Amino acid sequence: MPMPSILLVDDDPVFVEAMKAVLSTRYAVRTAADGEEAMASLAEQRPDLIVLDVMLTYPSEGYDLAATLKKNPDTADIPIVILTGVSRVFEVRSRLEKSWVDVESFHTKPPDFGKLIETIDRNLKR
Repeated sequence: MPMPSILLVDDDPVFVEAMKAVLSTRYAVRTAADGEEAMASLAEQRPDLIVLDVMLTYPSEGYDLAATLKKNPDTADIPIVILTGVSRVFEVRSRLEKSWVDVESFHTKPPDFGKLIETIDRNLKR
């Protein structure tokens, strides 16, 4: 059985390498540095799940990308896990305003890898 595929979208190369090192033990990981690269990657191959940073080329690019993907019938069912270094207040606001950005889960940076993997596995099974 092939490994589930994850598209990791983050603009910090050091963080991306650390994430890949951990996630590659369980998943086939592809990366993109911004929304444009993510869309190109999605056009090539549909991932089973997306791990998405919020602040990419501009501060809300991750949220804008998530909204775009969730509105498109071809990508709406791909689970999205937001991973952000943005403050706790912003994270709470995001949880309260689910309609603002409809994603499966929010995690802060640096992530608790155990919890992140648990979230990824749970969303891959649904």
